[in-house]
Amino acid sequence: MIVTKRDIGDAEVLQFLFENSGRFFNSERWFHLLEKGFNRSVLNYCLEKDGRIVLLLPGMVFNFGLVKIFYSNIPYGGFIGDFQLIPSTLSLLENRLRIDGVNVIRIGEHFTSHQSALDGYQREMAVTHLLDLQGLTEEQLWKNYKKRVRRDIRKAEKSGVSIQEAIEPEEIDLLYDLYSETMKRNEAFNIWPKRMLHAIHRDLVVQGEAKVLIAKLRDEVIAGAIFLFSPDTTYYFFAASTRKYLPLCPNDLLVHHGIGLTIQKGKRYYDFMTSPQGDVALMQFKEKWGANKLPYCFYEKNLTSVRPWLWKRIWGLIKTPMGARMIRSVWSG
Repeated sequence: MIVTKRDIGDAEVLQFLFENSGRFFNSERWFHLLEKGFNRSVLNYCLEKDGRIVLLLPGMVFNFGLVKIFYSNIPYGGFIGDFQLIPSTLSLLENRLRIDGVNVIRIGEHFTSHQSALDGYQREMAVTHLLDLQGLTEEQLWKNYKKRVRRDIRKAEKSGVSIQEAIEPEEIDLLYDLYSETMKRNEAFNIWPKRMLHAIHRDLVVQGEAKVLIAKLRDEVIAGAIFLFSPDTTYYFFAASTRKYLPLCPNDLLVHHGIGLTIQKGKRYYDFMTSPQGDVALMQFKEKWGANKLPYCFYEKNLTSVRPWLWKRIWGLIKTPMGARMIRSVWSG
């Protein structure tokens, strides 16, 4: 068996993805959006046996100067194919990544995967919240809401908050500004570049595979969210808001509209996506809608010694407010 590296235009890779994964985030169109958003290539490390692909790990390499990190979890990632081959593949994969100058590998494990834990990797636990809407009408959904959820939705509506679809590119810029404000408020760095939001708005909305909603108070944009649609799931992909109007509950109204869209489109699941285990407030916000909490794992391993050691100490700085500002300044293009 050998490990090869191929790009997303490779016909065998596309055929393998089609046959082995129906996930939205393992599709060719999503990989192209990642390339536009992050301005770098999506790579597919392929385990080949007898001349054909049997296992695939897609991801991107980010060069932070001191280290190069291969991420296979943007936002849901991990291995595709025959999971039983993973243990015998890891050393081959790691050697290939070292040849490519990668210092750290980070792999996500989706909650629908059934792979075993990765030996020699540090595991970091997160959670995903999933709301099952099978058989529910919008009327039943409203009756099933907890009392405080209905109260917060009504509060937003009575305060004059309205939900509109973002149409103009300038509205995406405003949404990104709110996102930067949200990240500052949470003392975090921006995960998604502005280019990514524009690519989603330009390429997916027109195909009916995404919707960008903004919450307005009179003529002021005070919050927004991006919803992505797969055949059976709506993904609550992105949300942002301004602190000033949080008491008016615009985020609650946006989520309510997103769940309503899910039912209208005949989809079963509303996926709130991942939350760090330590972010109790965020998890409580997602759970109040009746969503089930499911595990999501990240596996990480240093492929070289000195550079990752230094990086972890720098990472401690990055997670401070000052470090987050530095990352936002790099990412914001």
